[in-house]
Amino acid sequence: MSFPLYVLTVSLLAIATAGGVLLARQQRLLAAAIALLGATAILLIHGPFYFDFYADDALITLRYSQHLADGQGPNWNSDGRVEGYTTFLWMGTHAGLAKIGFDVVEMSRVLGLAAVVGTMLIMHRTWSMWSDDEPAGDFASPLVIAAAIIALALTDGVAFWGFSGMETAAFMALLTLSAFLFLREQRAGGLPWSAVALAATAMTRPEGLIAIAVSGAFLVIRAGFASDRREALLRLASWSAVLLVLYGSYFAWRYTYYDHLLPNTFYAKVEPTSALYERGLDYVWTYAFRYQLLPLLGGVAVLLTNVRLRSDAAYVLVLTAAMLAGVVIEGGDDFPHGRMIIPILPLVYVAGLAGLATLLGRLSTSAIRSGVIAAAVLTLGAVSLFHASLELAGPVEHERQAQRGREVLGRWLSDNTPPDYTIAAFAVGAIGYYGERDVLDLLGLNDVVIAHSDVPDFGTGLAGHEKYNIDYVLDNVLPEIIITNDAQPGPLTTEAFRVLAAVPSPVVARNALFADLRLWQLYDVRSVKIDGLWFNFLQRKDTLSALVER
Repeated sequence: MSFPLYVLTVSLLAIATAGGVLLARQQRLLAAAIALLGATAILLIHGPFYFDFYADDALITLRYSQHLADGQGPNWNSDGRVEGYTTFLWMGTHAGLAKIGFDVVEMSRVLGLAAVVGTMLIMHRTWSMWSDDEPAGDFASPLVIAAAIIALALTDGVAFWGFSGMETAAFMALLTLSAFLFLREQRAGGLPWSAVALAATAMTRPEGLIAIAVSGAFLVIRAGFASDRREALLRLASWSAVLLVLYGSYFAWRYTYYDHLLPNTFYAKVEPTSALYERGLDYVWTYAFRYQLLPLLGGVAVLLTNVRLRSDAAYVLVLTAAMLAGVVIEGGDDFPHGRMIIPILPLVYVAGLAGLATLLGRLSTSAIRSGVIAAAVLTLGAVSLFHASLELAGPVEHERQAQRGREVLGRWLSDNTPPDYTIAAFAVGAIGYYGERDVLDLLGLNDVVIAHSDVPDFGTGLAGHEKYNIDYVLDNVLPEIIITNDAQPGPLTTEAFRVLAAVPSPVVARNALFADLRLWQLYDVRSVKIDGLWFNFLQRKDTLSALVER
């Protein structure tokens, strides 16, 4: 879908949805249904029809899923144990789907859609809970929550990552659900379902531990000020016990199985350097500005003046700040469209708009007018997101074509290389998933040795693309094939390949590999044409005669 057609279509849908909600405002369920249907339609147009993107990293997780389904355990290669995925629940879910015969690539997109729509439903439930507390509140107009849900669908990162095969949408849904359940339990008590949701959140992304820490801190503070301290302490104990049983059991298994406190990807991406923190701050600032976090967090701050919602607003603010601090410590992300920021947006959108509507009401604006103004303002803000969908359209198309080429090459490697070959690559998702060979991850996400290697100037390069260990690759592993490029216009001689290799790359590991003389002593260039695409890769010289197309 072209960008102008996308903008026209979703703009008309957003206007029609807001208009339908306004007309049906007296019938709460109907208004909610209109908002959800309209936002889902926008989401589908924005995601699979406009971006149509599937992430190479998603296939890394699916390789683990397939291996688990095939009885090989959650492992990257045939030998050794490495936790190169950061989303146990997402990986395990797809392993189960693979086991019963589903196409997990397609199912990952279906589950992504379900997660985003589920998030919208939870946003509505959160707004309804607050509206029940303040039935005459200035944010009680259905237009407020409709605007928040539409804004989520219009947010480029939600549409981009929601259909990418990655766990981002699932983590967003579980984080939002955990917060809703936690806030509801502070009102009505009951079983600690928030602990179950938080355990699932932390098993979907390690950052879920931040939400557990924030929630636990609020429970401790609440117990300290409770009139019935015994009951509050019992509530804290039961909540903690559920978490300990669920997450503790999982953590004990993974630590025993992988022998590391954190996923291997953490060691490949994070070190405590000032350069890394500066990169993380820049990342947070970029997307905080793009997604209007500052005015929306100002709206959340307004809710602090509401006696009934003060605790909820404080929870949203602290949780948001803690999650953003975690992004800074991790050094941000190299991928576009705010992958690390997206999970906190639903809570900020709902609470921020509720606060802004409250502010408008205090300026003597009627509830309906407040809703209309809030919806209009957020819609205008969402329109400002359109440029993000435009500016990266070219790179996304390039990556889409590269991904197709990696799948083609992976399938060719599966059909035309001996089963005992090891393939080394920088982009290992499609190569690993479709290639069905042992794969050496040259960036270390799926290799313990490279992930734990020390490299100079860590934090100054591309996030997740800085670790390398050329001695280990060329002295210890010696892979039969090294893939350094995607499909190219035609075949290359070794001399031409070396000329291209001399051009500096932002991936320092690639530069270090090409600068090592041992590479050119041990490897030669092999060119193959597959499905109309030319691939030029390095093959170990002593295996050239063994690789014959079959």
